[in-house]
Amino acid sequence: MFAYLNYHCRPDAPPMHVEVLPELPLKQPAPQTLYLYPGVQHLEVLDLPDGSQLYLLGDPVFGDRQRAGGRVSDWHSGALNLRALYSEVRGHYYWFLLKKGTFRCGTSFCGIYPLYWQKEGNRVYVCTSAFHLARRHHPGELNRRNLLERLLFNYSLFNSTWWTNIHLLGSHRWLTLNEECAREERALGLEHYFGHGFLHGREVLDELTEVFERESQLFLPDEPFAISLTGGFDGRTLVAAARNAYRDDFLTYSFGMPGESDITLPAKQSQQLGIPFLPIYLDEAYVRDHALRSAWGFMEYSEYNGNFGRPHYFYASERLSKRVRYILTGNFGSELFRAMHQPGVMMTQALIQVFEAPDDSWKDFLRQAAGRKVALHFRTEMDALISDFEKFLRARADMDINLQFYCFVMEEIFRKYFGPELVMQSQMLSNRTPYLSLRFFEALNKTVWSGLHAHLFDKQKNRRMKGQMFYSAFLRRTDRHLYHMMTNKGYSPADVLERWRRPLLVGRVAYHKLFRRERGDSNAVETYFRRYQHELLNHIRPEEHREMLQSGIAYLMESGLTHGVLPLSALIHLYSVAAGWSAAGQAVQPLKTSPTV
Repeated sequence: MFAYLNYHCRPDAPPMHVEVLPELPLKQPAPQTLYLYPGVQHLEVLDLPDGSQLYLLGDPVFGDRQRAGGRVSDWHSGALNLRALYSEVRGHYYWFLLKKGTFRCGTSFCGIYPLYWQKEGNRVYVCTSAFHLARRHHPGELNRRNLLERLLFNYSLFNSTWWTNIHLLGSHRWLTLNEECAREERALGLEHYFGHGFLHGREVLDELTEVFERESQLFLPDEPFAISLTGGFDGRTLVAAARNAYRDDFLTYSFGMPGESDITLPAKQSQQLGIPFLPIYLDEAYVRDHALRSAWGFMEYSEYNGNFGRPHYFYASERLSKRVRYILTGNFGSELFRAMHQPGVMMTQALIQVFEAPDDSWKDFLRQAAGRKVALHFRTEMDALISDFEKFLRARADMDINLQFYCFVMEEIFRKYFGPELVMQSQMLSNRTPYLSLRFFEALNKTVWSGLHAHLFDKQKNRRMKGQMFYSAFLRRTDRHLYHMMTNKGYSPADVLERWRRPLLVGRVAYHKLFRRERGDSNAVETYFRRYQHELLNHIRPEEHREMLQSGIAYLMESGLTHGVLPLSALIHLYSVAAGWSAAGQAVQPLKTSPTV
């Protein structure tokens, strides 16, 4: 999937047109031409009442395809309305609006797919690939601010990219191009859909399950597909949705070390339900023959916004793409239902401090978290980063801190953490994520079961289990077999929902906590990384990059290899950032820089 536009902002510019490419690469693009290449994705065109045409590139999921053109527009003017678009067309996609004299573009709900733009004089370039822009035009200097953000938060923030002249379009914003040139505008205020969180009770819970039942059915493709089924709640809820829709043309899958519960439990339960199951083993053969190639594949297909700790996602997507064109996953489910509460890859302690600190102490914490050498080296960039956080918080000063944080989750964390995974997968298949639906999001936030209305960074397990109430109610409504089947947490959905079973729930949780034994390296990440760490270092060569040397990153990578001074997760993160910085510095060369892919 690929899109590119060279737009001349001048009154005498020729009218725009669209060209669908049969293959890549794009060789000699003409100005005022929007080039689109669907690849394994789709291209849909809607005619809007105001005479404009809306191109949807990706995997748009329609409620009513025949009436969509009228339903995504403002009823009064006939122009595109972003709320209507997100309500009527679910899924992950890019959108491009062509109207006489004006071009407008954006992305689907939460902006999971990234869209980049760059301005040079009276020309504006728009592309789905930042590396393509960097190779074709002058991208500016390597972006030190972007590097600092990745070191502190595991991903870049706001609109920054690897280069200073290339910008990432914000989520729920659109870019308008006309003779006056480029204008990025906020087109939808997510806070208007946060609700009050007061509704509760069985009747309300039943209504919420009805909403998800209707929404999830729309995500079921009209051909065979696969559902990610682990031992938890979100995947089995999707299996129940498919079975409830009388679908028998899907398989389930999971990945992990042989013998792990994320493999054995779904395998057993799929067999009991009569559903084909595909185990994706992350065993010695995987580590030996596929892990390193898959690690580079994930990084390159995500344009180095991914992480060396996730090669199994690339490997699984390759395996699945040989069987199906669509997968359904529980991505975003847990984050919508329960309070995010502890630091990790998705949310670092530095980010927690920004929202949790009662005063300005978070500013000092950011400087300390970076380390003395990094803080001094990036002093100017640190000041600018703090200033942008202040602007973010100030613009939402009328919200409580919990809602401020969830604005950041929905507009930044979702696209920066899950986005690289879905971008990578989009080159092989389509990952449909039914939990990320504006209609369901709006309905959920009116109730007490929304994580948005939980205590900020709540660690109380009994309060954080509220989301399991929804899953359990949905399973009770749609699939009594799955409702009574055990999860890998040691209890069943029925134990969560039925009051008389609460003592049983408490006992099973305690037993599970005391006696469950799983391997720590269930996805073989440590095994593969330790084996190929030296090879990765030799390929990245951080010592050849000034920023890597002066910031101390090269030293930490070297010492992590020889002395083990860093935790594995921190070391993998540094390798990932350094690989991206190295690749961005070679942007004029072909994207696939690794000899192993």
